[in-house]
Amino acid sequence: MRVVGGLGKLLVATLVAGVLVAGLLLPYAVGVGLASNKVTDAIAETPLTDMDQPFPERTTITDSRGAPIAYVYEQNRVPVPLSKISPLLVQAIVSTEDRRYYIHPGVDWRGTIRALLKNSSGTTGQQGGSTLTQQFVKNYRFLVEARTDQEKAAAIAATPLRKLQEAKIALTLELPGHLSKDDIMERYLNLVAFAPSVYGAQAAAQYFFGIDADKLNLQQAALLAGMVNNPNKYNPFDPDHYQDAVDRKNLVLNLMAQNGAATGVTQAQATAAKKKSLGLNRTPTPNGCLSADNHATYGYFCQYVLDYLENQGMSSDDIARGGYTIRTTLDPAAMKNAKAAVDGNANPSVAANKRVADVLAVVQPNAGIRKVLALAANRPYGLDKAKGETVQRLVTTFAPLGAGSTFKIFTAAEALKEGLGTQSILDSPASYTSPNAPAHAFNNSGTFPSQMTMQQALATSPNTAFVSLEDQIGLQKVVQMAVAMGMKGYSLDAGQVDRSFTGSGRSYAQEVVAQNIVSFTLGVSPVSPLELANVGATLASDGLWCPPTPVDTVFDRDGNPVQQKQQACAQAVDPELARTLSHAMQDDLTADNGTAHAAAVAAKWTRVAASKTGTTEDYKSSAFLGFTPFYSGASVVWDYLDRPQSICINSQTRQLSGSCSTPQAMGQTPDRSTTGMSGGSVPAATWLSAMTPLHAGLVDDQFGPEAGRYKTGSDNAQVPNVIGYDLDTARSQLSAKGFKAVVVVSAAPSGAAANVVIDQSPKINALPGSNVTITISAGTSG
Repeated sequence: MRVVGGLGKLLVATLVAGVLVAGLLLPYAVGVGLASNKVTDAIAETPLTDMDQPFPERTTITDSRGAPIAYVYEQNRVPVPLSKISPLLVQAIVSTEDRRYYIHPGVDWRGTIRALLKNSSGTTGQQGGSTLTQQFVKNYRFLVEARTDQEKAAAIAATPLRKLQEAKIALTLELPGHLSKDDIMERYLNLVAFAPSVYGAQAAAQYFFGIDADKLNLQQAALLAGMVNNPNKYNPFDPDHYQDAVDRKNLVLNLMAQNGAATGVTQAQATAAKKKSLGLNRTPTPNGCLSADNHATYGYFCQYVLDYLENQGMSSDDIARGGYTIRTTLDPAAMKNAKAAVDGNANPSVAANKRVADVLAVVQPNAGIRKVLALAANRPYGLDKAKGETVQRLVTTFAPLGAGSTFKIFTAAEALKEGLGTQSILDSPASYTSPNAPAHAFNNSGTFPSQMTMQQALATSPNTAFVSLEDQIGLQKVVQMAVAMGMKGYSLDAGQVDRSFTGSGRSYAQEVVAQNIVSFTLGVSPVSPLELANVGATLASDGLWCPPTPVDTVFDRDGNPVQQKQQACAQAVDPELARTLSHAMQDDLTADNGTAHAAAVAAKWTRVAASKTGTTEDYKSSAFLGFTPFYSGASVVWDYLDRPQSICINSQTRQLSGSCSTPQAMGQTPDRSTTGMSGGSVPAATWLSAMTPLHAGLVDDQFGPEAGRYKTGSDNAQVPNVIGYDLDTARSQLSAKGFKAVVVVSAAPSGAAANVVIDQSPKINALPGSNVTITISAGTSG
């Protein structure tokens, strides 16, 4: 047979187009009155293309070991080469849809004329005579090119104009130097829909039979080939259409036998195949984080990955169509331990815990890529509220109730930067009134010595010592230190962090300063558990802040790595400061009076670790930040539902006992065995439960060495004792050391003479150049 050259095919195209115009428009000519010049113009404007844009493909999200944890897709499609598709499916498609496929030049003019004659005869129904190439064009324009609803409607509009455009493109595709028949067949079988949300032969084989496309047998191939005509009608999983699917499959088998010279399928083989089992094995591919296998556990991490990539500039639409493989930093072992810890310490199936969210974020300290290893919550990720599920981003966005005294770390870090040391003595009065908040006195929770070192204060957590220290430093500097060490969310618009500040036009950090929130050091601000965990990673990495990332590598559909935008790391604090502070924070777990010591003893924890507990004033939330040279983790526990209530814990069993109540008000006897939940209880136990197995087999490494200047502090931080001196002498001595005297006259009579200093604050150490309040006597009573 003579091969038709390019010019010959163009002539054929011209002839066919003429026939199409005459035949396809005949039934509509009178009613529509479409002018021939408009048709000609529309055909001429149809772009010539090889239709080689990438098809939408599903994206796979994996853990750090490469095991899939979720799929995301707009169209569930896994393109494979023609060699990976069963030849039986090719033969079934050709026999059913286009028997002259390997003969015609893209448009089957015989079939087209036959369809035109039937259309123009006025018989019921319209026949388009579309070839597989034309079907490919139609599917491509609808599934690949069309993005808006209007474009999609135009791509499948039942109009003669669309048919003409498809015919022109089909003829062009098969011109010499363009696409071969096998090229078009491969694209067709990878593109076409076989069922709702199932596109292409590979996805179809997996969905209907749980096998790959190259393993399809005769009856399976016939079933799939029959479905492309009407995927909904011929869906064997739909009880109302099962028989339709079987009948259609049998028809395809008959057509294959009739086309036996091309397919090699005999009537006997077709008859035998009709009696064989289809081997149906419905294997759907879940779409998105909510539908993924193990979504209750992995859903938080999965959603964080999507949020992270969107912030990187990779849109959700791009991910759903791009066919990426996203290898995350999720460590299965860390996640397993974290999930067991949050569930074990705040069992979500216990009725008393129905309002309680216990979350844990685990980050790996290191320079460069700061890997997020686990994001776990006792509340399952999902939409079924009856099961306690939620889609709140509990681990990564702002828990609204605060992390309590964990924020004292920021005040301590800034104090070291300003000249104090971990062994500097801090005043810790039972009550302290800040000059920046004179209407509210701050009190300690418990009894503390009136003075203690900063290291002791970090372990035992007196409120007054840190509010006073924050006043010396300045609130703005403390907030800036918090941001530098990892609370980067505070650089966002204030309303994104706390809805009460919506519309302020300032960042949350600026709003804290503007509103003069002196209790910032007591952790009253909304907090991201992940960011809090990264604060520990900053200290464990010699003060180097790096952005936490849940993504290791992104590969495109061809297996090429996609360059990620990575925010640069920044030195938040001096390395020696970070090491010294880390050493000071070890007493929280090891000292007998440390706030987490009891939890450490109960867990038999003996490794080197630094930590800080936090408890909010009304026990609606509490937290624990802990880190070792290997891992950093933050547990935050709070009432995550509307109108949050205080959370109680049984002091004997150390188990949560639900929301605290006021039994006296209800005529009941108060339960003396319960107390408000502190950071050293459930949050510390959660961290220890996860970290103990995670550290198994690791050496008990130490933090870097302490530095003398951050341990003892600056010489200029030593406050002279001026008690007993007259006012002028006291001022002179303080000024000589660089301090500024703030004079307060005692309201109570004393035995001292007038203008004699009877008290001072601070007494031993203060930030160089800061204020020292001296109280002078008003004289003896008369």
